[in-house]
Amino acid sequence: MALIDQLNVVACSQGDLLGTGMEGCTFDWNRVATIELSPRGYAYTDEQNLANIKEGQQKGDLIILQGIKSFALVPVDPNINTADGSGYKTVTGEMPYEYDVMFDNNGVNYWKALRMLNSKDRYNVAFYDIEGNKIFTQNKAGIVKGFGVKMLFVGQYKGKEGNNPAEVKMQIQLSDFQEMERQSWISGDTLDFSADSDLEGVNDVNLIASPLAVSDTELVVSALLLDKSHFVDGLLVGDFKIKNDGVDVVASAVVADSVTKTYTFTIPAAEAGTYTVSTWDSSLSSYIVLKAASGLLYKSNVATVIAS
Repeated sequence: MALIDQLNVVACSQGDLLGTGMEGCTFDWNRVATIELSPRGYAYTDEQNLANIKEGQQKGDLIILQGIKSFALVPVDPNINTADGSGYKTVTGEMPYEYDVMFDNNGVNYWKALRMLNSKDRYNVAFYDIEGNKIFTQNKAGIVKGFGVKMLFVGQYKGKEGNNPAEVKMQIQLSDFQEMERQSWISGDTLDFSADSDLEGVNDVNLIASPLAVSDTELVVSALLLDKSHFVDGLLVGDFKIKNDGVDVVASAVVADSVTKTYTFTIPAAEAGTYTVSTWDSSLSSYIVLKAASGLLYKSNVATVIAS
């Protein structure tokens, strides 16, 4: 399905419009539950489906932020000039939209990752509401894009206090209020994914290579999430890139061990040099890999070990 065929299609309920003089049925957002960031110059051109969203994440074009517990419009009054004498008022300018976004208690590492997004004029943003509808905008030429973000700021981390959970607050100011008037949407009923269950951010993986001796035919690497306790199981030999002094090393097999929380790669007899290991999707030239069984995305550091 082409993107243009997905836009602005509304599934009408019966009897919700009476005496308004409008033949069509209405569309309104519900509370925003997921945010999708994209680079400032990014445009949506392909059908919006789960495969394309995942690929966009792997290419670094899309960043998914979940776990939103509240999404509130910050009231901003327009600039109004009041004439002396008559008291007549004139609107001299409308202010951009602003939102306060509160996230669930996803932990300190999540807050640290959000802090890295702090920026000005760096991102566009699309929204998914709790019904799965996707909301974005179009420029005057009809190109579909996210709303321009003037400021994105995540402030201080607030820890738990008694029964009150930890809090992470993000502030988003859009750059052009007129983009809201050009907004477009895709009904959640027509998408092949649920934003609150099928979309997730990229999970960081910490790889640590065990000592390697010259002529060894096995390279052992531990693979844990950033909490340093959960093993990243289920990756295949093709989900990794191994090099020695920058030259590709082809592993013939890999065995995952959930007890030792390691991957053991079968490699040609090790030669002297610096070996590196990382996650890698060769088809997209991306360090972010998709685990087919779960649909989760993983990105590792580059682990190093010197064969001697």
